[in-house]
Amino acid sequence: MPAQHIRERESAHQAAPPAKPRLVGYVSDTRLAELLDCSASTIRDYCKRGLLPKPYRIGGMTRWKWTEVETMIEGRTGSGEEEDPILRASRGT
Repeated sequence: MPAQHIRERESAHQAAPPAKPRLVGYVSDTRLAELLDCSASTIRDYCKRGLLPKPYRIGGMTRWKWTEVETMIEGRTGSGEEEDPILRASRGT
């Protein structure tokens, strides 16, 4: 094959530029569980215990505002580590 033809084929197969990241607004319990690497039932439990903000009802759907979830998580990091049940259990307390 001629070199020019090979270069044309290679340039045609180059990956498209990466898409811009999608901004997360409101998320379902399933999506929130994916983002936090836990189950949907854990999300509901954390809400009952006050570890996550209460969800909104939007058109019959239950959704969490991602910025509120982030704010609550960031507020718990640092001084809130002692309240983390997983950390307490790992220390045997």
